[in-house]
Amino acid sequence: MNKTYAWWCFLCVVSVMNILTWLWVCWWQFGDAKEVILQLVLSGLYVLICAFRSFLPRIDLERYCLYDTPLSSIFLGRSCATVAEICFSIQCALLLFGLGRLLDSSLIMGISYFVVPIIVIAQVFCWYAALTLNHFWHGMEESAWVVMIVLACGCFMVAFQSVEGVYQTFMLVGMMSCIGSLYIMLFVDIPMYFGRRDKGLKAGLNYLSVGKGLEDAYHRRVQTSDWRIWKKEVLWITSYFTLGVWLSLSMVVLEINYF
Repeated sequence: MNKTYAWWCFLCVVSVMNILTWLWVCWWQFGDAKEVILQLVLSGLYVLICAFRSFLPRIDLERYCLYDTPLSSIFLGRSCATVAEICFSIQCALLLFGLGRLLDSSLIMGISYFVVPIIVIAQVFCWYAALTLNHFWHGMEESAWVVMIVLACGCFMVAFQSVEGVYQTFMLVGMMSCIGSLYIMLFVDIPMYFGRRDKGLKAGLNYLSVGKGLEDAYHRRVQTSDWRIWKKEVLWITSYFTLGVWLSLSMVVLEINYF
């Protein structure tokens, strides 16, 4: 089997398992925890959209897709991703706010209010990159995520010193998740995007206007299963649609049981 399709099968299997896990969480605790309905809905949207993007993967700027169908539209995929990432950021903000309330920390509660605006800015950068074909703005998008993650990691570090038992374990897992994400973004994703920008400049790439970019993103896509193309995206796509989803689900469970 082509390596690309083997990888795609893995993503699809994990996505189905993630959907089933979300349904199990709903069945397991929903009746006793209606106050976390917002976390459940946000996580459900994130899980479903990640599954959709796993079933029909695409690479936005290069307009590559694994399957050439109308549902593989770059515009549609980017729109869905925007909804998912804002949902995830709201989950993070709710978790930090709950943590701040638990510790009676005005600092952590205050930081929680900055999470969603930072990610909204990241989405603006991402859209501008996807429409103009300029990788520089993908680098800026990742930089915005870095700011958000550093703030979250700082909150977990502060909380680690103020809690005991299982809560310390949660804070440690949170810090490790942040550090892992920061490593990928700072040492893999951001250098990759800025490197692609530099290659584009040297090759004389012409960037699109926003208007032409909208039309291009809506209509143009190039079907390919070439592993040489997809392997460059495997790390971030796989971690996004596996670890990212598991973090989303974990935030629901934490809200139900501990916050």
